[in-house]
Amino acid sequence: MNMKPLSVLLALVGGASSVPSAPLSLTRPPFQEEEEKEKGISSACDELLHEYERAGWNGAVLVARDGKALLAKGYGRADPEKGRPNTETTLFEIGSLSKQITAAAILKLEQQEKLTTDDPIAKHLPGVPTHARKITILHLLTHTSGMPRNGPSGRGADLEEAVKAYLAEEPKNAPGAHFEYWNGGYALLAGIVERASGKSFTRYCEEELFAPAGMTDTGFTGDADLDPARAAVGESQDAESRSALEHPYMGSFGYQYRGMGGVVTTALDLLKWDRTLAGTAVLGEKARAKLFTPVQEGYACGWYVGKSNTGRLRQSHEGDVRGFHVDMMRFPEQQACVVVLANTDLVLVWQIAENLECLLFGRSPRHPPPQTVPVADEELGGYGGRYESKDGALVVKEVDGGLEVGIEGQALLDEIVPREDGMKRAELDALNAKAVQFIEAMAEGDVEFLDEVVLNEELDIWVRTLVTHTWPRQIEAHGTFKSVRALGATVERGFVRALVAIEHERDSVRASLGFGAKGLQGLDWDGPRFVATLRLVPKGRNAFEEKRGEKPHRFEFTLKKKRVTGVTTGGLKLQRTD
Repeated sequence: MNMKPLSVLLALVGGASSVPSAPLSLTRPPFQEEEEKEKGISSACDELLHEYERAGWNGAVLVARDGKALLAKGYGRADPEKGRPNTETTLFEIGSLSKQITAAAILKLEQQEKLTTDDPIAKHLPGVPTHARKITILHLLTHTSGMPRNGPSGRGADLEEAVKAYLAEEPKNAPGAHFEYWNGGYALLAGIVERASGKSFTRYCEEELFAPAGMTDTGFTGDADLDPARAAVGESQDAESRSALEHPYMGSFGYQYRGMGGVVTTALDLLKWDRTLAGTAVLGEKARAKLFTPVQEGYACGWYVGKSNTGRLRQSHEGDVRGFHVDMMRFPEQQACVVVLANTDLVLVWQIAENLECLLFGRSPRHPPPQTVPVADEELGGYGGRYESKDGALVVKEVDGGLEVGIEGQALLDEIVPREDGMKRAELDALNAKAVQFIEAMAEGDVEFLDEVVLNEELDIWVRTLVTHTWPRQIEAHGTFKSVRALGATVERGFVRALVAIEHERDSVRASLGFGAKGLQGLDWDGPRFVATLRLVPKGRNAFEEKRGEKPHRFEFTLKKKRVTGVTTGGLKLQRTD
C-alpha cells in the first residue's frame, strides 16, 4: 500500500496549517434564495392589496411566475349584503376578457379543419348582406371589419336576426384597413362557432376549451352547474348590483352579449387557462401563434400584445361589465401572469394590475394606492342621514370604515357621476317623466297610454297583463297606491334605465323601467334602492372622497354644535333633513 505523507492527508481534511484552505461557504442554497424572493414578492403584493381593500376595493388576485402561483387570494367582500368574503375560488364574471375564449374557440375549429380564419363570414353565417361579404373571420377576431364601434346591435337567440341587425349598415372602412374595437364582431363569431361545430357556443367552449384545461369552476352567466353560493355580487355605482351568474343584459345570454362577454370563472381557473395557453392541450403551436400575433394597433385575436411598462413582452386584456371589472396580463418569456378581478368599480383595476406587475419584477408601484384616514365607527355613524337640495337627495350610511351614499335626482346624479354617453339632460328628464306617467297610467288602467309608451306590437299582451294581473298583485302586496316619483336614469349600451319610487299604503317599491328605440321594453319591480351608489373613504376631518377615474370627487360635511348638518360636493350644498 502506498502511504501518503501526513502533511498531505492533513491538507485533504483541512487540518494542515501550512496549506491554505478555502473558507467555509455560508451562502444559502439557490433554491432557498428563490423561495425567499418569492415570499418577498407575495408579501409586498399582499400588503399593497390590503391598502386597496381599506379604500373599499373588493376582489381576488392571482400573481404567478415560472408557471406557479406566488399569490392567489381574495380581498374584501364577495357579497356586501351578507358579508361573505372573497377568496381565490370566488366566481367572477370577466366581461370582455371573454373575447380570448371566443377567439380560442375559433382557432380550435380551424385546427379541427372546420373553418379557416380567411373564410368570409358569409360562408358560415346566414343572411350576410352584400355590403359585408368581404369581411372575413380574421377581420372579426382582430376588430378590423370596418364596422363602427357604436354601430347597430343585435339581440336575442335568433342568429339570422342578429346577423341582420349587426350588419344593417355598411362598413365605415374597408375590411382590413382600420382597427376599431367592435363588440358586435365577437357576437357574430359566437354564431360562427355554433354553425361550424354543430353545438351551442357555451357547450363547445366547455367541452373543447374548459374541460381539457381542467377549468372545473368556469362557465357562463346563467349556468346552473356553477355554485351560486360562491358567486361574487358586483356593486356598480351607476346601476343595480348583480350576481356574477346573472345575465347583465336583457335577462338572457343572447347575441346582445354572447361571444363578447359572459364567461364566469375564478382566479385559480385563470391560472389553469394561462398554463393551458403555454402548452398544447387545447391549441397547437400554429394556433397559439395566431392567437397572439397582432394585426393592427397591437391587437391580435382577443389579446392586446406589446411591451409592458417594465419593458417585457405582455399579452393583456381588460373586461368591464355591470358590477365587474377585470384585468389579465401574461408575460410569456417569464412564464408569469397577473390577474385582478373586482366586484366593485371603486378602484381602477388596471392600476392595481400595473402595480402588481412592478412588484413582480422588482420595481416600485407606478400608481399610488388610495390613502385613507382611519375614523372610528361611532364617529362615522354621525354622518349617516338624508341630505336634500333642489337638485335631489343624498342618503348616507356608515359601512366598513367609510360611507355609502345613495343618489336621488337626475340633476344631482349628472353632477356627481358625469356621463359620457352623449345623451342630453332634456332627453333623460323626458324619460324620467314618462316612467312616472307609465306607473300612474297603470294605476288608472289607462291601456291606451301604456300602448303609446311601449310602441312595440310584440309587447301588447305584456301591457295588458300588467294592468289585469301584475298591478293588482302589487296593490295586494303593498297596499293602496299613493304616489310615484322619479329618482333618475342611467344609460348603458344605448339602453336607458329609469328608476322610480312607488309609494304604497304600507311600504315603498323601487321599479326600474328600461327604454330602447321602440319605447319601453322592460319593467323590473325589484329595482335598486338608488339609481347610483357611491363608496366614500375618509380623507381628513369631515372630508371624504370617491374615486373611480383619475380625479377624486370630494364630499365635505359641515357641523353645527357637534352635529352634522349638511354636505358640500362639486359646488352643490345639501342640508340634512332627517
